[in-house]
Amino acid sequence: MKKSFTLFIICMMISVYGCGDNSDKKENAAEKENQKTLTENKNETTGDPVVTENTGETSSGENTESKQTENELGMTPGLPKDFPQDIPLPPNSKTLGSMSSSEGTVVPFESKEKVQELINFYKEELKKNGFKLNEDGQSVTSDKGGMLGWTKDKREIGIVLAYDKDKDATSLVITYK
Repeated sequence: MKKSFTLFIICMMISVYGCGDNSDKKENAAEKENQKTLTENKNETTGDPVVTENTGETSSGENTESKQTENELGMTPGLPKDFPQDIPLPPNSKTLGSMSSSEGTVVPFESKEKVQELINFYKEELKKNGFKLNEDGQSVTSDKGGMLGWTKDKREIGIVLAYDKDKDATSLVITYK
């Protein structure tokens, strides 16, 4: 239950962050463009691979120590270097960054896929990769969102999904330990 509550709080933080008035969105768009340019420059300088969009290409997983800076929310740009190879990236998505703590790692994405399509995708792919859906692993799922939880060996994976009708996109957060 504590894990479900934590996943719910993380999802709500991302949803609240995504909401705001239009003046903030214009300023944030300019900031995001500057941050994207800065991130691209860092990639060229450090050689560290940073995934910003899932185009179906896979990461080599060989990432040296990251020198990327955190944003105002404490999020590091791109996919974390320890992102598990057996957790597929959501289709038609972009990585919004990552945040690590002693409780695990949180990686938010934004996808053009619908909530139910993503739920079906993860049920199929994670099962293929040896994960088992927890007893209470599918909490409240609908076309507007849901929470899912899996385990493999002693690892725990959580996915929280929420549909944003203004962006016509699904926000999705993957947490892992």
